Amino acid sequence: MKNKELTLEEIKAVEFELLKKFHNTCQSNGFHYSLMGGTLLGAVRHKGFIPWDDDIDVIMPRPDYERFVEYCKANQTPFHLISVQTDEGYAYLFGKVTDPDTKLIETVGNRNKVELGVYIDIFIYDGMGNTEKEAKKNFNKSRFLRELLVAANWKRFFRSKTKAWYYEPIRFAFFVMSRFVSHKKLIKAIEKKYRDFDFYSNEYVGNLCSDKRDLSIIKRSEIDTYITLPFEGEEFSVFSGYKTYLTNMFGDYMQLPPEDKRVTHHMFSAYRREKANK
Repeated sequence: MKNKELTLEEIKAVEFELLKKFHNTCQSNGFHYSLMGGTLLGAVRHKGFIPWDDDIDVIMPRPDYERFVEYCKANQTPFHLISVQTDEGYAYLFGKVTDPDTKLIETVGNRNKVELGVYIDIFIYDGMGNTEKEAKKNFNKSRFLRELLVAANWKRFFRSKTKAWYYEPIRFAFFVMSRFVSHKKLIKAIEKKYRDFDFYSNEYVGNLCSDKRDLSIIKRSEIDTYITLPFEGEEFSVFSGYKTYLTNMFGDYMQLPPEDKRVTHHMFSAYRREKANK
């Protein structure tokens, strides 16, 4: 008998448990992180999930992310870390913390069929430069390669739910080119451009995988200290400059979007894993 597909609310419940486990691991080991994106917006505007949202995103400074990865490789954790450092076929620049008791099947992503459970994404802040102009220039150095890497993960071409129609020919061109490149070589080429950027020696930082691209660039001083905000009744870490971040990313972030924009964007199905009979 086929397992019943998890509902949106069940997926959120699994993600929330993952977030609590991730938070506890970071607290116990001194790893800095912050809620980000729609998760941070949800914490501020709704004190929890945005009602129509379907994921959890966090972000870590590069030094903390690298320490977190090494910790997960060396220790047993209540979740499974997937990253380019731990999984051969994984083809993203950021990591995922997944639930080992669930199985997730991507509709168009995960071309290399890395085994996934319900997950939360762990994005990374990298040093970008000492002026905003320099940071934007450095951020855009690898833009073409990053777009190619995104397309390299697609199993098939699909129409974007978030981009305007006139982007579709560009997206299709990246899809075609991506069939002829190695994700490993792409990742190596991208990382090479930023390997010499020391996080703490740069006044500006950015998230290379942000869907808002260089709007993610922010002064490091805005993310150097942390507070907590409530999310679904629990307290989680948020960098103190979260208002600057949210304004950069969303503009008037307390204003609700039009009703036709209040939709989920996920393209996957998730199930409970079969447990072996004892």
